[in-house]
Amino acid sequence: MKTNATQTGVGLVEVMVALLLLAVAILGYSALQGQAIKSTNESFERSQSLVMMRNIAEKIHANPSAIATYAAQLNVAAVPTAPGNQCGLNGVAVTTLCTPAQLAEAESYKVRADLQNYDFQIQMHPCPNTGGTGATAATNIMFSYCLISAWGDTTPTIGVTADTDCLTSRVVDDEDVVKQAGGNYHPKATCMMMEI
Repeated sequence: MKTNATQTGVGLVEVMVALLLLAVAILGYSALQGQAIKSTNESFERSQSLVMMRNIAEKIHANPSAIATYAAQLNVAAVPTAPGNQCGLNGVAVTTLCTPAQLAEAESYKVRADLQNYDFQIQMHPCPNTGGTGATAATNIMFSYCLISAWGDTTPTIGVTADTDCLTSRVVDDEDVVKQAGGNYHPKATCMMMEI
């Protein structure tokens, strides 16, 4: 009987090793694709959020005398109800001029109604850590408002410890010493802030 010393073809063990290497490479590639999709979605949400925040910021800058009305209307937790005078924003011709407060109510309602189509929330709060200690523009020369947009499990709020809050607030101890500056994003927050 004649034996051939050289092997021809591929053995089963070699095929299994090659398949194992291919499977590891494919799993790594699919994990990379999943991360790329997640990053793309985050980028899209940030872009959409920025567009909405700029939209309402432009409206507020055009009507600065009603800034307190904007803040009150944007921060209402309940589902918004249409104001009596929508100032022509619903396509109906305007027969009387709106006051700045009525315009702010109508524009805030429109923004909140539009946000119901998306997974976004927008609120307006005094900016944390603006350098002064007063709670209003009259008592704090550095007072300013911040628009906060949040999506997912994050709320557009400023808090101290809740993981659902977007930003941390300024924490002061009993001797008025700042323990935490405030205005920091919570680690797992999915939100953006814009000072207006």
